[in-house]
Amino acid sequence: MYRLIQRGSFAAIVLAAVLSGTTLAAVPPTEATAFVSSAAQAGSMEVAAARQALEVSKNDAVLSFASRMITDHEKAHAELMQLAAAKRIPFPAALDAAHASALEALRGKKGKSFDTAYARQMVRDHAQAVELFQANVTHPDGELAAFAARTLAVVQEHKRLADNLAANLGK
Repeated sequence: MYRLIQRGSFAAIVLAAVLSGTTLAAVPPTEATAFVSSAAQAGSMEVAAARQALEVSKNDAVLSFASRMITDHEKAHAELMQLAAAKRIPFPAALDAAHASALEALRGKKGKSFDTAYARQMVRDHAQAVELFQANVTHPDGELAAFAARTLAVVQEHKRLADNLAANLGK
């Protein structure tokens, strides 16, 4: 296993994390395929959760936030998909188990219960997204680094908006 890690194999890092019980979220991925996959998963989750919010919530602030998430994340998602295709980097077609589970946790909630859970999820998701994009603004691939830098500013704004939404819903 040492030789695999020495070569920087992502698979070996994943295996080491699994064997040690460490979560991968603790260290944002910077390897190109892992970064694209993580960013795509995060964006897809944001859009799916926002669509759910538009269907369930009656709160104007939640609806406004959700609409913004769809607009911004779909734009970033399309850009990332195009970049990944040009570089022949695999692009996830569906949510992974962790993101699907987080989305499922919102299902069945209604009213203030949904709004509060959605806002808390957005705070957590955007905190992780900020870490992911910060870790990749110096990515060895200049195009991925530029994408990370452009998107980081948007994700930081989303984090600020999510924090405000959660704080206002908590009142």
